[in-house]
Amino acid sequence: MKHYQFSTGEENISIPLKPDVKKIYVEVTTKCNYSCITCIRHSWTDQMGDMSIQVFNKLYDDMKGLPSLQFVHFGGFGEPLTHPNILEMIKKCKGLGLSVEMITNGSMLTPQVASHLIEVGLDWIFVSLDGPDDQSFETIRPGASYDEVIRNIEYLQKLKKEKKSNKPELGVEFVATKQNIRKLPAMPALTDRIGAHKLIVTNVLPYHESMKDEILYDNGLDLNSFGRESTFLSVKAAPNMQLRTARHCRFVENKALTVTWQGEVSPCYAFMHSYSCYIMGRKKEMLAHSFGNVKDRSIEEIWTTPQYARFRWMVRTADYPSCTDCRLLDGCSTVLTNEADCWGNNPTCSDCLWARDLIICP
Repeated sequence: MKHYQFSTGEENISIPLKPDVKKIYVEVTTKCNYSCITCIRHSWTDQMGDMSIQVFNKLYDDMKGLPSLQFVHFGGFGEPLTHPNILEMIKKCKGLGLSVEMITNGSMLTPQVASHLIEVGLDWIFVSLDGPDDQSFETIRPGASYDEVIRNIEYLQKLKKEKKSNKPELGVEFVATKQNIRKLPAMPALTDRIGAHKLIVTNVLPYHESMKDEILYDNGLDLNSFGRESTFLSVKAAPNMQLRTARHCRFVENKALTVTWQGEVSPCYAFMHSYSCYIMGRKKEMLAHSFGNVKDRSIEEIWTTPQYARFRWMVRTADYPSCTDCRLLDGCSTVLTNEADCWGNNPTCSDCLWARDLIICP
């Protein structure tokens, strides 16, 4: 087995270069039929588009060469059900014996689509529900219909019973803001009613100045007991509500990567696109970073490059500064973007709120 060796100045490090990818997040599109006030599209100028069948087929072929691959998640920053080939993509991944998940806004989960998702064997479907009623839901998703989404979910659950299938299992994701946090206590009752087995609560990451005052973290809230009254929830995830010292990356720890609709391989959601966001009210420019494109190299080749291996080591060992709570933050130029940090890392995760468990993804 090949190893990548380097010196930190204090010790020599040897990293095995093995194709141990376990999970791939696939962004099949950046298009969406909603315009949510929390959406990243309000702060980027990236091109919109669908993943071509050629790019997906190359990715699919690469999956065959990954012996540790277990999961594929269709998500990213678009609505997967808008892609004309999404059902065939799910079917092909299931044909490899993989566990397949998808996140959706639920509006396109029609009876016909629900039937097909059961037939192709989708394992998990996560629906974004930022409130237990039409008022809270439609405030965040202008022009959307809460009742329509709930009807779609209820039909999917009814159809599963008729077909004697327990898949796809249902999960719900709730993005917490000052506008909807008072509705959070009602969410377990809703998830019980619609038969959801997972509820993920995450904090909002403001992508636009109009949302920067909607954050809840560091205001004394405690969600430790949230959801205990729920009857059916087998898994509940709630974010930290205060900035804490410990940092860990679920993407690196779970040996996961992301693939954009154009085939670019990025280490996580945060590096998939270029956009602006607000970290504790402070504007930051996020620059997309790719370690390679599946059109040019295989996933195995990209994953085992020394540059990507070194990046994962840096994140895994937290060998990067903590800009978020640094006392020298004011006046520091490196904090303006994620391009580099004062320790010499390029790119850097020094302001990552995912690493603090303030932001959580499926």
